[in-house]
Amino acid sequence: MARPREFEMGAAIDGAMNVFWRFGYSATNLPALLRAMGLSRGSFYKAFGDKHAAYLAALDHYERKNIAAAATLLTDGARGDGFERILALFRHAQEDRQETARGCFVCNAMVEVAPKDEQVADKTLCMTRKLEDAIFEAISDIDELKPLDAAARRRKAAIVTRFYIGSKATGKTGRDNQDWAALLSDILNLSV
Repeated sequence: MARPREFEMGAAIDGAMNVFWRFGYSATNLPALLRAMGLSRGSFYKAFGDKHAAYLAALDHYERKNIAAAATLLTDGARGDGFERILALFRHAQEDRQETARGCFVCNAMVEVAPKDEQVADKTLCMTRKLEDAIFEAISDIDELKPLDAAARRRKAAIVTRFYIGSKATGKTGRDNQDWAALLSDILNLSV
């Protein structure tokens, strides 16, 4: 009979996500990963097999935890109109940057790992598309932009998504303090 797992998988993956996020994939060594995950070497290899599999699990965890939360914020009409929801996304990201200058886990994965790893490239592209879809929904809920056809709103969503990703990347300095309302109004051509 197989022995039951002696650790909580969600907590272990959360630990992996945080160490990969802080140090990056290449700089994360197995001892640091084991400490962050609270696992023995044997438990790690039995559960994940290798560092790459743990990294993929950490990306999936980030998607379930962070991308899903961002999509919920952007699509929840009870949180204001589309502009207010997009603005809240940027402000929330800025608050996170003030607490820690580790940047965005997806952005870091795009830059460090995705160019040489097709699985990571696919996962980061999928997460970016989910975010863009939610931004598109928010943009479609901005009165001034409702007259635009869906293709024009989709292009605006693509621009805002890339601006968001760029703001997360530049925010790694910890000194990113922008007037998001003015910048987003300019990008979306709004008279806010």
